[in-house]
Amino acid sequence: MSRYLLLFLLNLPFIAAAILSAITLYKLNRSSLRRVSLQVTFWLLLLICLALAEPLYIWLFNNQLTDTEPLSLFDVVQITGIVVVFYIANRTREKSHILERRLNDLHQELSISLSKKGLDE
Repeated sequence: MSRYLLLFLLNLPFIAAAILSAITLYKLNRSSLRRVSLQVTFWLLLLICLALAEPLYIWLFNNQLTDTEPLSLFDVVQITGIVVVFYIANRTREKSHILERRLNDLHQELSISLSKKGLDE
């Protein structure tokens, strides 16, 4: 199996999960259309870059623009690790945003209930 194909296949589940997560948050009205479109565009660009890694390397090598070794197994693991870190950072940011919105809603409800309690007395 080609290392480039292995790289693509290892990263595909994380990219698919990130895209599905962004779409799900939009469908649940927890994210704006702009944010979803930016996230989906980012993940699709990353997927396209991974898909074009081998043809780009071959083209660069054939035109003597690079004289490096092809992708090593360590490079595959390293790139996959970077994609996983992007995925985890994105999920953490989304959860933080949802938690902040929930905290603001609770604060607003508490303020309303305390002001009503103060008016009743």
